[in-house]
Amino acid sequence: MRRYGVYIFLSLILSNVAVSQTTRTVVKLSDDLQENSGMVHYGSGLLYFINDGGNTPQLHRYDTFSKQYNKVTVTNASNVDWEDLAQDDNLNLYIGDFGNNGNARTNLKIYKTVDPETVSGNEITADTISFTYENQTEFPPNASHLNFDCESMIWYEDSLYLFSKNRTSPYDGWCYMYVLSDKKGTQVAQLRDSILLTAGTKEFDWITAADVRGDTLVLLSSNKVHVFNGFLSDDLSALSRKDYSIGFSQKEAVSFGESSNELFVSDEFQIIGNNLYLVTLEDKTNSILQQQFDGFEVMRTSHYFKVSQDKNIQSSIYIYSLLGAELYAGSFTNEFSSNGIISNHGAYMVQLVVGGKTYGFKWYKSD
Repeated sequence: MRRYGVYIFLSLILSNVAVSQTTRTVVKLSDDLQENSGMVHYGSGLLYFINDGGNTPQLHRYDTFSKQYNKVTVTNASNVDWEDLAQDDNLNLYIGDFGNNGNARTNLKIYKTVDPETVSGNEITADTISFTYENQTEFPPNASHLNFDCESMIWYEDSLYLFSKNRTSPYDGWCYMYVLSDKKGTQVAQLRDSILLTAGTKEFDWITAADVRGDTLVLLSSNKVHVFNGFLSDDLSALSRKDYSIGFSQKEAVSFGESSNELFVSDEFQIIGNNLYLVTLEDKTNSILQQQFDGFEVMRTSHYFKVSQDKNIQSSIYIYSLLGAELYAGSFTNEFSSNGIISNHGAYMVQLVVGGKTYGFKWYKSD
């Protein structure tokens, strides 16, 4: 099978060393959540959970400060295998009914509700997104291609991104990233990227949940959180990444907390578990990436980028959005800085014309 978007696993700018963090247990979850499978944080310690397949189609609301707990029923949905939750900028909620252990489902769905905090009572309705995977032709495929289960979803800039839970035998460690619109209707999830996280033991390493804040993507496995900076600014394999060990249990859900270095994590009850944890990551720093080209250097940070030349020659520079819109065109001789030119956060393409030669690179502004 073709590995989309990943051609060099050991990228020169990939960082995936395990680093330190603190993990504490916040609370033992209600017995109603022994099969919890997805979670989102609505701020101020307020969390929504779901249970996986075979349970009622309900949202479980838990306030970590007041300890108040209640349920909201999605009246026009069924729970075949609910696996993750996501929210958009308007706080609409997305429920991923795409658990697919046998890789044979043809009724994959995502339910979309309004912000549940705006609904009075204990009932809510949902729109439905039905979808298939563009590269699945067999239901199920053979054992070496069992990579159409999914337990992880994020919303990012009007699209939903799904990350596969690899069940291949023998286990090959690949995680696929699919994208589809956040609009109701029938869709085909497009394979956008993939990454080889590890080819160890599937029960330890397969991906079970995801979240995103700004340009920081988090993927959860049974014993680690993988933190990527610069989401969509480059292939997944080329992003700066840090892995945090959080101890083994059946981890099923992850959500950013009050700050970008805090993560709520929960696990199912399997002899142990059914807990809500707070993982505090090391403080972020404004990392600097420098690249040498023929006669000039590019320095990229999350706030700006700078181009410096060895020779005093006039060069041209163009900055584009990822959709191709030209945002800036200019010239410089010795040095150029984007500071003050681009104010909005996001991913950009930069083109340089130096000495008659054209060069290009991506830049992500997050600060």
